[in-house]
Amino acid sequence: MLPNTKPLRKKFMENHLRMGADSGSHVDSVKEENAIEWITLFRRNWHIFVDMVLQIKLKPFQMLMIYLMGISDVFFAICSRGLSKTFIVGLAAVVKMLLCPYSEIIITASTIPQANVIVDKKIRDELIKKLSPYLLYLYEKEYLIITKSDDGFKITCTLNGSTLEVLPALESSRGRRSTFTIYEECRLLKKGIIDSVFEKMAHPRQAKYLDNPVYANDPRWLEECKSIYITSARYKYEWFWNTFKDTLTGYYTDKKTNYNIFAGDIFMSIDNGLKTWGDLRKARKMSGEMDFLMEDLNVMIGENEDAFFTIKSFKQNQIIQRCFRPPTDMDIYLNRDMGNPPKEDTEIRLVISDYAFANTTSNQKNDNTIIMCMSLHWKGNRFERHVDYIEGHPASDSLGAADRAREIYWDYQADYLIPDLRSGGEVLYNRMTMEWENPNHGVLWDKRGLTVSDELELHVVTDGKLEDLRSRTVDKNAIPCIIPITGSTTLNSTMWIELRKQLDNGNIKFLVPMQTYQEFLEDNGDIFGMTSEEVADSLLPYAQVDLLVNEAVNLKAEIKDGGVKLSEPKNGFKDRAVCLSYGNYIASKIENIWQRRMVNQKVDYTNIQLVW
Repeated sequence: MLPNTKPLRKKFMENHLRMGADSGSHVDSVKEENAIEWITLFRRNWHIFVDMVLQIKLKPFQMLMIYLMGISDVFFAICSRGLSKTFIVGLAAVVKMLLCPYSEIIITASTIPQANVIVDKKIRDELIKKLSPYLLYLYEKEYLIITKSDDGFKITCTLNGSTLEVLPALESSRGRRSTFTIYEECRLLKKGIIDSVFEKMAHPRQAKYLDNPVYANDPRWLEECKSIYITSARYKYEWFWNTFKDTLTGYYTDKKTNYNIFAGDIFMSIDNGLKTWGDLRKARKMSGEMDFLMEDLNVMIGENEDAFFTIKSFKQNQIIQRCFRPPTDMDIYLNRDMGNPPKEDTEIRLVISDYAFANTTSNQKNDNTIIMCMSLHWKGNRFERHVDYIEGHPASDSLGAADRAREIYWDYQADYLIPDLRSGGEVLYNRMTMEWENPNHGVLWDKRGLTVSDELELHVVTDGKLEDLRSRTVDKNAIPCIIPITGSTTLNSTMWIELRKQLDNGNIKFLVPMQTYQEFLEDNGDIFGMTSEEVADSLLPYAQVDLLVNEAVNLKAEIKDGGVKLSEPKNGFKDRAVCLSYGNYIASKIENIWQRRMVNQKVDYTNIQLVW
């Protein structure tokens, strides 16, 4: 509980009035005694100094942050957007500069402009010119001098020899010294640069009392160097999460170093009047699920303790910028170019579908129907898998979803359609085997039905099941392209294991996160010529990939009957992960066939399509 500063403020002002009225030889000793008392109080309670001297009114959580920064050797804060963390960082730097002579403060960020914001916008424009009369006085009297160089801003306090310098997180920053280092948005910084450059800058503050023989050469009087880490939440596989955990552990176990942490989400911003409930609703609507969890709810995203998949294996492979875009009815009518890449000679394309059926007799959640597009790109001796597109449909329209899968099969120029035939899926198979006049595609549409593939080596169902499916094909001219999946305990385990293998090997590439693609649209200016509906449609495939990642890393694994069984958490889903496992497994079977034919026929790499 932070103390009430009103009595202290009153005492502080009375003391100043008394000092002004006093005269005589005892004045100097009184001044010195009072100065020691007040400086000691302020150094131990930065929030009191901010209130009484700087005259800046802080929110309760801001007072707590400033207080913890002042008493900490290592302080780590993970905060959501809009929680004024950059403002507090700038304020902490100023307080340290004024209270501790000969402080050498370094602020670093991933880019110079980002670090400069702290000095230019937060310290000069906000703290000095708007909020604190005391700081404005120091600035106007040139007791605080702000300069700018190619490296960044620098503040010099001419009263006590303290400096604050902005440096980029680069090798070129070597050679500086620091008693107090602030890592702004540390998640964006490279751990190697922090360790090899900035940590080596640290040295104790060279206070003048160290020149006194009483204190000189006694390590007990040396101050610990301070480090402050500020960031928003991201993924648990990133380096800063381990640093955060080390800080938390140090709080309980290290008696020599003072560690402290802080965390705050959008609800803290709302409670303190920095954001509104409308901002929360807007953030939930405009952000993808994972970005909303991290940026607004301040949730670190990572796999379960008993997870089968690691989030790192997904996030490091989210590199595909442009997704496949199925044409809408209007696109077809206007003959628009969708900008989809042409199919390569050695490329194979799969459409995978996992159907859900509405459950009207149960209160249990329904799964989603998922349609996924995966392209296979030959890389000399293996297929690299690209997840080019995902869309989801509610369980209420399963027949419509089957038609949609068939439609995407043609739009995507797919080679194979891989449907899940469990739990009513055979009804949908029957529908796909019929001729279908698609009025939206007009003369471009191939109305032939689809049936099971003639490539026997690719199938995972029994021969009897294949014959049964062929016998139920309605259109006698149906195209043989369907590879049906009917899961079993053994097959599911095999598919999960194969999926993990390919993920760990970095052999599956995904669309970039939704937030990344949105920033791409903004940077290019494309987003400004789009309607809100067009923006939402553009972002949906990327949001689906974010959901896929979240699903996969939250699947709980257990070894059962000699195999791996994965289950979703309560109120969770695994439809997208299931689709991915189907497509990846069939991709591996195709890859094995190609590899065998290369060996047996001494295939010419330049003309691999001839083999197929």
